[in-house]
Amino acid sequence: MQNFAWNFPTRLTYGPGRLKEIGSIAAGLGKKAFLATYAPHPAFTPTVERVVAYLREAGIDVVTFTGIEPNPRVETIDRAIALFKQENCDLVVALGGGSVIDGSKYIAATSYSGGSCWDYVVLGERTPREYTGAYPIISIPTVAASGSECNAGGVLTNWETKEKSFSRSEYRIPKVAIVDPEVQATLPDLITRESCVDIFSHLVEHYLSSDGQSGFADRMTEGMILNLMDNFDRIIADPSDLEARGELALCSIFGWSGLQALGRLGSIPMHSIEMALSAYYDMRHARGMAVIIPPYLEYFADVRPDRWAQLARRVFGVSESDDLKAAHALAGKVRDWLGRTGMLIRLSDDGIGQEKFDAMAESVVRMFAIAGTRTIPGSKPISKDEIIAIYKLAS
Repeated sequence: MQNFAWNFPTRLTYGPGRLKEIGSIAAGLGKKAFLATYAPHPAFTPTVERVVAYLREAGIDVVTFTGIEPNPRVETIDRAIALFKQENCDLVVALGGGSVIDGSKYIAATSYSGGSCWDYVVLGERTPREYTGAYPIISIPTVAASGSECNAGGVLTNWETKEKSFSRSEYRIPKVAIVDPEVQATLPDLITRESCVDIFSHLVEHYLSSDGQSGFADRMTEGMILNLMDNFDRIIADPSDLEARGELALCSIFGWSGLQALGRLGSIPMHSIEMALSAYYDMRHARGMAVIIPPYLEYFADVRPDRWAQLARRVFGVSESDDLKAAHALAGKVRDWLGRTGMLIRLSDDGIGQEKFDAMAESVVRMFAIAGTRTIPGSKPISKDEIIAIYKLAS
C-alpha cells in the first residue's frame, strides 16, 4: 500500500428538504453571496428563486450570475470574477452540476488570488500560477455526477485555443455541500443516465491505472460500482425515488474524493483523452466518457490483465479463470451495461469523423505529457498514436 494523506473537510448536509438551510449556512460564512448557476431555464428557475429567497430571508445580499456552460469557458468565468469583485461579494454559492461547481471554484479562488482563471490550470510544461487563498464556497449539486461538490478539482475550457484542462487546490474545497435529493429528482432522464456514467468513470480510473496495492480501496471502489449499478436500475424505474437519488449522490461524492484511491493513487488517462472531445466539439463530459471508456478498456486489456480481470470478476460476474481472457471480457461487460443505461454511444452518433483526431491527440500529449516525454500517464505511458487508436475504436 502506498503512503497517503487524506482529509474530507467539507461539511456534508444531506437529506430531502435541506435546501431551505442555505440561508443559515451562508450567514455563518459571509454577508454577500455570489450565486453562480446555469443559463435560465423554466424547469430550473424555481430552484434558483428558492435559493435567492432563502438567502435574503437570512439577511444575505445576493448577486446572481447565470450562464455557466456544461463545459465552463474561460471567458465566462473571468467575466464572473470581474462581477464578483465589482460587487464586493465574499461568498460563492454554486447551484448546478459539476460544471457550475467547477466554475465556482475558479471564481472563488481567482477573485481572491488575482489574474485570470486560465493562469492556474495544467498546461504542458508551463508552471501554473498558485492560489494564495479563496473565498468560501457552498455547493448545491443538482445532479450526482462529478463529486465536485466535495473535492479540490475543477476543469476549464478555453474555446479559442480548443484546450480543456484542470487544476486542484485545497483552497477551493467547498466549506459546505447541501445534497438534497428533492433538488435532483427533477433531472431530465438523459442527464441522470449521463451522470451515472460520469460516476463510473471516476471509480474505474484509479482502480485500473495505479501501480499500488490496496485491498481497502479496491473493495470500496467495487462496492460503489455495484451500488451505482443497482441504484441506476431503481432511478430509471422511478425518477422520484429519493432513496436511490441519495445512494447515487454518495457514490458521486466518495467516488472522486480520494477515498476510492487510498493506498493506490493512480492517474486519469480516460479523462485526459476525453477532454479533447469537449474542447473541440463541446461534448458534455459524461457523454464523452461514455464514448471513451469501452475502447480504452478494450485497447489496454493486455497491459494490466490482473487488474482488468479482477474488476471483471468481482463486479461484472466474469467467471473465466485465465486473467488475459477475463481482462478482455471486461470491455464487453461494460458495453452491455452502457447498453442497458442507454449510453452505449459512438462518435459517429454525434456526427464526429476522424479529421481532427491527430490534432486532438496532439493537444492531449502537449497538455498532459509526463515531463520530458511524449506520453501521458495511464496503466502504461500512452502515446499519441495510441490515443488516436482509441478515438478510431470509438468512431
